[in-house]
Amino acid sequence: MVIFALSFCFNCVEDSYELTSTSLSKSTEETTIDDSPFVQVMNGNFMLNGEVFRFVGTNAYYLPNYEKIDPDVVENTLNAFKAADISVVRMWAFYDGYDCGYSSIDPEENVIQTQPGVYNEEALQDLDLVIAKGKKMGLRFVLPFINYWDELGGICQYNTWAGAENPSVNMDFFLNNEQTQKWYRDYISMLLNRVNTFTGVAYKDEPAIMSWQIMNEGRNKGEDPEILRDWYREIARYIKNIAPDQLVGTGEEGFDDGTPSLYSINDYSNTYVLRADEGTSYLLNTSIPEIDYGNAHWYPTEFGFGYEINDDLLVAQDAWISDHKRIANLEDKPFMLGEYGYPGWGDERVNTIYSRLWDKAEDIELDGSLLWQLTSDYTKCSEYGGNICWPGGREDTELFKLFIKHATTVQERSLNTKFVPPNR
Repeated sequence: MVIFALSFCFNCVEDSYELTSTSLSKSTEETTIDDSPFVQVMNGNFMLNGEVFRFVGTNAYYLPNYEKIDPDVVENTLNAFKAADISVVRMWAFYDGYDCGYSSIDPEENVIQTQPGVYNEEALQDLDLVIAKGKKMGLRFVLPFINYWDELGGICQYNTWAGAENPSVNMDFFLNNEQTQKWYRDYISMLLNRVNTFTGVAYKDEPAIMSWQIMNEGRNKGEDPEILRDWYREIARYIKNIAPDQLVGTGEEGFDDGTPSLYSINDYSNTYVLRADEGTSYLLNTSIPEIDYGNAHWYPTEFGFGYEINDDLLVAQDAWISDHKRIANLEDKPFMLGEYGYPGWGDERVNTIYSRLWDKAEDIELDGSLLWQLTSDYTKCSEYGGNICWPGGREDTELFKLFIKHATTVQERSLNTKFVPPNR
């Protein structure tokens, strides 16, 4: 990626943030990826232009919705991304119905699929616009098709449309209902074949879309993990049949089943994540031929490691990241830490957790990581404690500087890494 033309002073971050819509349109001409190839996978690496591609990025699930609610939030957020020198953004490529999640409370939300197979063109154009803006700035996107959780509809909405009595996080119904599966595949086909109204490029032909993900944080609680594994493979094949040039990931949290010995079990003070009984197995899912990379998330407070910052938590964090990368590499695939966060509200605890994580990522040459999440606007700053807010909100300047330093380090090392094919 071309480094954004912005001189950054680590001791005067506030003074550096002077990007406007006018300066954006001028400076991004240098970073557009119109003629760029697709990100590929080869011998355990993400590859771009024949070179190893490692990245630091962020989640920003809300951007398409905010193109309707407050476009200035989108502009400010994208500017902050470029200021941080990140290269990959993960956001939702869905918003389904009015029965589940935010839209059940506020019908003015920017819903894309208003009824099964009925798509809101204005909402889709907002998604088009965010992708077009990001592409012009040299950003690449990771886009899930559906949520396991109720937010923005999720499987709850599909299940509700199909008449499920208990629609929320009911994966068993979703997977086994003919209608939900048809509607879901129809949505995938619609989006992959859609031509972006701002770029004129079909989504399936867009190199700025680095990867599609089948579902955000899919689970199938209490069921055999092979069920979800087999479904992932079916959907991955369906996606690749339409969009063979783009990567496909599961979007999973990285849980496993039965405490497999491939993990560094003694480094986990709580082995819940390795024996979660959530009907999903990172080992099985990563071995799917049509899945291009390993994917996991990291939320220590939600994964059973508590809120106290101690050696047990930090050692488990190191193991979680290293184990998932190593397991993916055994399949000749890279590993993406697709989300990570700790609800510490920009304080010293977050600093400690993230600094340790970034050091580990640099040490093991982690293929990619996406913070949950870098926000530039007070609107989303308070939504989750692990967010880094700058500018606006808490203005987590010290954290933001450390994040920039990490992103820059990873980029510089990636640019200096030459791909050497293995002797086979």
